[in-house]
Amino acid sequence: MAVDRLAALLADSGGTLREVTATQVLLAEASPRIQFHEFTSAEEATAGADWMWWWVDRDGTCFGLLSQAKILKVSGRRWTVDFGYTTKGHPQSQINKLIEAAKPYSVPAAYVLYCGDRRYRATIECSRTHCGVLCRDRERVGVSVVCALVAHKAAKFHQNAAGLEVFHDSVPVEDITSPVEGLDEPIHSLVRELDEELARFLRQPQRGARRVAKELLRPLEQIRRGQFARAATLEQTELTAGALFQNVPADRGYYSVPYLDHVLRGLRTGVPDYVRDVMEGRPPSAGVANRLGGIVVITDADALG
Repeated sequence: MAVDRLAALLADSGGTLREVTATQVLLAEASPRIQFHEFTSAEEATAGADWMWWWVDRDGTCFGLLSQAKILKVSGRRWTVDFGYTTKGHPQSQINKLIEAAKPYSVPAAYVLYCGDRRYRATIECSRTHCGVLCRDRERVGVSVVCALVAHKAAKFHQNAAGLEVFHDSVPVEDITSPVEGLDEPIHSLVRELDEELARFLRQPQRGARRVAKELLRPLEQIRRGQFARAATLEQTELTAGALFQNVPADRGYYSVPYLDHVLRGLRTGVPDYVRDVMEGRPPSAGVANRLGGIVVITDADALG
């Protein structure tokens, strides 16, 4: 709500919402419900990332993602998100750098989208609906999150319409652990030979960190089911130490990397040391602090209400 108000105020006064400002307002307003530790953004040009987000359940299960903040922009009637952005001296696109930068942390790459309030989105022409509501009229979608693999595919195959494709597949940050509409729906994977524990996770309702991982994975699975031209592989990926799921298929479809592993490697049985440092009020190591804009920690992510 605070970010939406800021976006509306700036639009009325002829100003422009900036990613850094929107993130600072979001975190300041959400504190102390969430914890955050801000570093410097000087490394963003090479790392391609702003913040690390971690949802931590009461039993220690947690889910992390490496995020880049982006604004949903409008020019005339064209809506865009600049996923192909490059910086001077770094010819690789920011989206590719973000996906690469997530690897050392064994977490997925994601975008936090700032999409303005409902008045700002009034001219979006997306005929698809969410529970009977037009895409542009969804509640709480002003601050949303989506896996970077969705954006990478959209930028490649949809080009000028990539921004709207990704906006449609994004999930409101406020809803990602505790859905307002009730229990989350099952995910039906194109990969049939799943480990029983993973199949149960996709089939049954989840809360907290598990639900965040499931909702980040959901649009990837939906898109993958439409890619029948490429058969699903049963080959297993290399195990991520501490990952909740140890048997994950290496299926990739038309994504740049195996999508199940990319998302689920961020779902852990225990909290990494640098996250524990933030939770206990200690500064994380320089190796982490020098590469990120900051760390966000949502504790008791599985709490009701």
